[in-house]
Amino acid sequence: MGLADRVAEVFSGQPGVFGVYARNLGTGETIAFNADRILPAESAAKTFILTYYSQLVSSGAVDPTSRIRLDDGNRYIGTGVLRFLGEGLEPTLDDLAWLMIIVSDNTATAMLLQSIGDPANVNAAMRGLGYPTANLNESITIERALAGEPFSTSSPRDLAEVYTRLDDRMRAMLFRQQHLIGLPRRLPHVSHAVDVGITMPVRVYNKTGNGAGTFIDSGLFETDECSWVVAAMAAEQTDFGSRADDVAPTAFGEIGEMLYNAWGQM
Repeated sequence: MGLADRVAEVFSGQPGVFGVYARNLGTGETIAFNADRILPAESAAKTFILTYYSQLVSSGAVDPTSRIRLDDGNRYIGTGVLRFLGEGLEPTLDDLAWLMIIVSDNTATAMLLQSIGDPANVNAAMRGLGYPTANLNESITIERALAGEPFSTSSPRDLAEVYTRLDDRMRAMLFRQQHLIGLPRRLPHVSHAVDVGITMPVRVYNKTGNGAGTFIDSGLFETDECSWVVAAMAAEQTDFGSRADDVAPTAFGEIGEMLYNAWGQM
């Protein structure tokens, strides 16, 4: 059984809808399973925001050291810590980007996005890079999110290929994402290893997303010999979808290990 068939076999008999796209950046070998189906991307789409932000910083259009005041008007429910902190803090744009990625902070995400544009700007940037399905919901509100509307959508193909655009700022932030129960869960990767001078056998630059019945993981994976991009997306899950022993993260961990074993030593 080939690698693509083994990946598809992981989902055989499992509930819900799955999509996977992976591409070996050295050989061009591609794994595609529902790769062009548009699915909820949840917080994995914060990589779209990070990509747009990093473009603006590189072009000189925004100053990453600019400070934005935290007040009661910009505290948003959901993941993260910033909304619990005292009024009057003034994090920089880079601070907000770090929080958006490392702990998927929703308040930091909203503050950063409001400072650099809006979802339409991000979507236009994604289309300009050639990723037409990479999309933030342009009319999302807290109320609509609670009612079940997706924060974002994408095909697995576009979500994975965005990771071919990483610059040094993006790599530093994505390396340290702390949600590792998906694709990296069975790999020799530790998000803070680089900070103590340890080079891991595989380096992971990923962003995860989840909601009720959804789980998404995506990123760039690299060893000394090879690198690859991958996005795995699950929707309509009958369990919560994002606990460590739920179907989707367990399946994604198996896929992550398969790709590492097949491509990591090439």
